[in-house]
Parts: sequence; C-alpha cells; structure tokens
Amino acid sequence: MKGVLKGTETVACPLQESALRKKGLCDYVINIASGCLHGCTFCYVPSTPAIRTRQTLLNDKGVENPQMDWGKYLFLRDRIPEQLSDILSRKRKWKNTDSGKGVILLCSGTDPYQNKQTALLTRHIVEILIKYNKRVRILTRSPLWEKDLDILAHPNITIGMSLPHFDDSLSRLVEPSAPPPSARFKALLAGQKAGCRLYIAAAPTPPNLQEQDFKQYLEKIVGLEPEVIFWEPINARGTNGSRMQKAGISFVSSVMSEASWADYFLRARACLIIWVLV
Repeated sequence: MKGVLKGTETVACPLQESALRKKGLCDYVINIASGCLHGCTFCYVPSTPAIRTRQTLLNDKGVENPQMDWGKYLFLRDRIPEQLSDILSRKRKWKNTDSGKGVILLCSGTDPYQNKQTALLTRHIVEILIKYNKRVRILTRSPLWEKDLDILAHPNITIGMSLPHFDDSLSRLVEPSAPPPSARFKALLAGQKAGCRLYIAAAPTPPNLQEQDFKQYLEKIVGLEPEVIFWEPINARGTNGSRMQKAGISFVSSVMSEASWADYFLRARACLIIWVLV
C-alpha cells in the first residue's frame, strides 16, 4: 500500500472490558483509533482480533493488507468523548478486580499521543474520566503528553512509556516512525518533575541485550522512581515476525521459533533477577 491513509470511524461502545487485567494493567480499555502511525515492526496488535476481524471493513477503507500495512493507516474515533460522557452518566456498575483495580487503559491497540489529533482527542477523554473520578493508565511512545501535564499530574492518572532500551539507532530500525528513546526519557523526566505518577513498559526488549545492558538500563530508569516496571521480551512469531524480516532486522531469526524464543525469555529473565537480587 502506497502512502498513509487517514480518516475517522465510529464504534458502538468505546469503553470495553479488558482481559489485560490478567497482566495487572486494567479492567477497561479505550482505543481511540484503528491503526497506528508509529509503524512498530514488532507490534502484536495487527495479529489480534481487533484487526483480523475487521479486515473487510479496513479493506473497504482502502487498506490492502491490514496486518502487513500496519503503520500506514489511522482511523480516528472522534465521537468517543460524546459517547463516553453518555456511557459514564448512565453506568451504575463498575468492574474493579484485584488485578485490574478498575483502571481504564489508554490504549491497548494504538498510541493515544502519536500525533496532534490523537493528543487532542486523548486530552478530551482524560478530562471526562477525571470528571467521573475514574482511574486511568496511559501508555505511549510519544512525548506529546508533556503538553497535558496540567491535567496528567493527577492522583488518578498513571503515565507509562514504552522504553525497552536507550538505543536510538535500533529504535529507528524497529519502530521507524516513533519518537526515539532519548526523547521518551526526557518526557519522563519532565513528568517526574511535575509530580506525575509514572510507570515504565520495558517492552519489547530485543534478544541482543546482555546482562550488562540490562544492568545499565535498569540503573537509569529506577532514577525516575516508576511505580511499576513492566517487562516483556520481543515476540517475532506471526505477522510481526514477517514485518521485522521485511524491515531487515537481523536478530529476528534468532527468536522465530517457540523454542528459541523461550530460551531467550529465560536468559533475559535471569539477567533481570540477578539485577534485582544484587
């Protein structure tokens, strides 16, 4: 597919219960768009039902291959603020599990701050959630949230950034349109200074990181005083593996099989455990 497709779409109910409570992330999720312009080659979202079950709809919008064309389309759900206000004004029961804690995640299938349009929409949504006293967890790769510190430095809001390493050169290869790790770290420092509650998604870490790399990485991010450091290794099985191969990422072949990925996972986990124990 040539070029980038942008547009809008509407979903029946933007507030959805989420299975991510199993990871302790949330009980609900709001995805403000279909697609994401960061174009992360490792992204798992195109392989999920959120995209696979909507292939015909996306085809009709001009997306030739919604999985392999990930990063080349974005359809903003611009009616969410209106819909959300209506839902929350009528909603009487709220799921609040031990692991999800009633939290709403923005977002699980796109980046809420990837450009000015998504940032503006996200701000409106957060303002509504604050009004209704909801707990919010934001996950982004973009530093645009710094412009919203006036509302994000709030006890009900936790800001997280995907920051798997500090190698800007590697980032340009595997997540070509996302802001570099150095810019994300500066945003986190600004958030810390403003009194924001922070967490780090150390995900996905590449298989070429060694024990010393993990040590240096963790020593740097603990200075941010994050409430949580969430770790996941890179997963190269499925269409995300194909996208990484197409991008010419050399380490992909070392984690393409289930056995090789499991070996990498255990090695990386051992490095993390050693650092924690020391």
